[in-house]
Amino acid sequence: MQNKSHRTINKITQLALFLAIGIILNIVESMIPLPIPIPGVKLGLANTIGLVLLYYYGPGEYLGVGFLRVLIVGVIRTGIGSFAFLLSLSGWLISSLVAVLLYFIAKKFVSMYGLSAASGAFHGVGQILMAMILYNTSGLVLYLGLLMVTGVISGLLTATVTSLILQKVDHHISFIVKDSE
Repeated sequence: MQNKSHRTINKITQLALFLAIGIILNIVESMIPLPIPIPGVKLGLANTIGLVLLYYYGPGEYLGVGFLRVLIVGVIRTGIGSFAFLLSLSGWLISSLVAVLLYFIAKKFVSMYGLSAASGAFHGVGQILMAMILYNTSGLVLYLGLLMVTGVISGLLTATVTSLILQKVDHHISFIVKDSE
């Protein structure tokens, strides 16, 4: 019994560390000026943590840590219920649902790059849907194309960074995850 308890504590600790890294990346990213400032567009560096979680731990941990990251960043940076928080939450929700669906349905056919690109594109869909609700206008749908294109680019960048990280730490992460199971 103690062995199972030990593994549970290890897993919670590992997920807490991934959550902390995701929060830090999210905050650091908000300080990086983009060459072309487009509202709603960001690099998505914190999503590298999400991809690692999805591939090494699974959809439950991916969704749980992702939601907590959005919530905690909302508390720290923008305020729960603020416009920025609601956009972030809706973008995260739609993009995460797409990522999990692709993970389950098409993981044999869709690479990490495809999953991340689709997730990035649908992040913009979530943002636009929420903005249309908050502003009570359908005119914002015209902005969707730009957000989807930049989301695909951001998703591909995220997958590239994740791939590079995993090349360096794959053995260590696999060992840690297996140890907590």
